This record gives sequence, structure tokens and C-alpha cells, in this order.
Amino acid sequence: MKLLKSILFLTGLLLFTVACDEDDDPDVLQPAEVKTFEDIPANPQPPGPPGPPDFTFIRFENESILADTDSASTRWDIGLNSTTIIVNGGVSGPGSTEAQVMIGLFDEITEAPETGYATDTEDGNAIPTGNGNGWYNYNLNGNNIVSPIPGRVIVLKTNEGNYVKFEILSYYQGNPDITTEEFINNRAPSRYYTIKYAYQANGTRNF
Repeated sequence: MKLLKSILFLTGLLLFTVACDEDDDPDVLQPAEVKTFEDIPANPQPPGPPGPPDFTFIRFENESILADTDSASTRWDIGLNSTTIIVNGGVSGPGSTEAQVMIGLFDEITEAPETGYATDTEDGNAIPTGNGNGWYNYNLNGNNIVSPIPGRVIVLKTNEGNYVKFEILSYYQGNPDITTEEFINNRAPSRYYTIKYAYQANGTRNF
């Protein structure tokens, strides 16, 4: 009887220890927190003669907009200018960031793909631009409105080897309902992105 009690006690202690170790391990089934980055200004072409595009540089790790002086660094993940999105890699930056556009629901994409990523090249960006080519449609109902395509989720592999998934919710300031007559008649300023995203900081592909 004493032997049986000892075995049961040791078994219970082992299970408790394993459970505690899993709770303390940040890499065990820790989902990435879903956040919303609101009203990111996608810098328009400044007044005057046409010149190089002026991008807004984003870092997802701490949800920050970086100074233009950081454009030559690996600190940023993506750059926004109007409807164009560049990644920090290839012809667009000194980093190694890669991306791919996935078709699916944001909440149902629980793991970043292992392969299929691309970076920006002279032939085109990893995140395609143009009506229906990447993340948006243009001229909704003939009203010249930029509307995110439902079910388009962009996954990044960052310079640090971490993964981000993000979905563009709106291209207009305040994330308004672009289907209403009120919006059509009193349009909110454009080139203000609202992005829903999840950044996985532990290097795994799990979201």
C-alpha cells in the first residue's frame, strides 16, 4: 500500500511539474496578440513637380511609424505610399523582409506558410498593386473608392525572422463604412490605413 501511494504521489508530482514548465515556456502554444493599427498616413506625393514617392515606414513589433531617416535601415517592415506597399528587401530596402498575399479569413490563418514568400523586384512588388491584383479593388460602384478585398491576408517574414499576418481594414481616415451614401457624399480623407495584425515575436510560424 505504501508503495502504491508513493507511486501515485510521484506521478502526480511529475504531471504538476510538466504543467508548470509548459506554463512558464513562452514558446508553448502562445498565440500572437491581435491588434489594430489605426489611421496610418500613407504619405502622398508632395506638392510640386513629381519626385520620388514619399513612404511611411512601419515596424510591427512595437506598432510604430519610423522617421524617414530610418529608410536605409533594417528597422522597418513595410512602407506605405498611396495604395502601394513595399517590403524592406530586394529593390525596396536593405533588409530581408519577404511577403505573400494569402486568400482566407484572418482568424483562420493560424500558421504562416513555410514557403511561397517573395521580395520586391524591378518586375513588381511582393504585395502587388493595381485594381484587383493584391489587397484592394478600385472604383467601387463607380464612385472611385478604394476598397479592401475581403479574405486577403498578407503574411510577412521580417528581417528578424519573425512572422506577421495583417489585413487592411480601411484606406480612409476613421475606418468609415464606405458603402453608405453619407460616405459617398462626404468622403473622409484617403491614404489613412487601418490594419488588423498579429505579430509573433518568438520566431515560430504559429499565430
